[in-house]
Amino acid sequence: MKKIHLLLVTFYILNTVANAQNRENYNSHIWWTELNFKAKLSAKFFYQVDVQVRTGSDASNKTDANTTNIFKNVSQLQFRPFLGYQIADNVQFMLAPGLSPTWSNYRSDHPTFTMEYRLTPQFVVHQKVGRLALTHRYRFEARWFSKANESTNDFSQMFDGSNYSYNNTNHRYRARYMFRIICPLNNSKIEQGTFYINFFNELFVNFGKNVPSTQQIDQNRLNLGLGYRMARDIRFEIGPFNQTAFAGNKGNTDVFSNTGVQFFIIFHDMKKLFKKEEVPVVPAEIGK
Repeated sequence: MKKIHLLLVTFYILNTVANAQNRENYNSHIWWTELNFKAKLSAKFFYQVDVQVRTGSDASNKTDANTTNIFKNVSQLQFRPFLGYQIADNVQFMLAPGLSPTWSNYRSDHPTFTMEYRLTPQFVVHQKVGRLALTHRYRFEARWFSKANESTNDFSQMFDGSNYSYNNTNHRYRARYMFRIICPLNNSKIEQGTFYINFFNELFVNFGKNVPSTQQIDQNRLNLGLGYRMARDIRFEIGPFNQTAFAGNKGNTDVFSNTGVQFFIIFHDMKKLFKKEEVPVVPAEIGK
């Protein structure tokens, strides 16, 4: 019940902030694809690599906006190679550097491209309640941004070295809390051939000397998806998704409600993925 109360408080705060004075509300449609690669390195250490591609339509604030084509604008790439340590059976610590090239084409008539470098430590806590699998993720991000350059709305722009001049006045920090529930549908646990429901909510809060008061609440993400464990080490998830994001400009903060679809492909153990399962040998009976 405490977790439900926390989510209700979160929704109330976001609704209050989104409808405050001097705020304009816009919307767009998005498509996010993410690949997760995981594998053990030893009994305690493991790695996880996250790769995400984000595209979206024009937001409704743009001139002659096309709000239906979810692949029109390049929005962001995410690359996070985590090194993890299993502290306890249900607690993990993970640390990753990361790159996050970002284009503002979807919401700006004068779009820019910014390269962002991140350092991301996080704790992940797992719980089992009956057949439900609960996850609490506590993530911290130290973020360094390059100077903004004119956007070409093209992925190739991130390979241009001239875009890597960092702006020290835009260094900031962000804290994130995600609560996830996974519920298997046709089995009591997530095993091969299992369909399941995947729900999560994540709140983002900015802080640091370069963060104005209008941008302390950064965004909230809400997802309700359907998952399927196709094989021993491969899962797919897809479902509707909403991102409420706050984009500041001097004294005003525009609120963008970006609604669309998230699609995940998760590889649980890359070491085992291409190994053929060994069939146990049954000893021959004596006398046959």
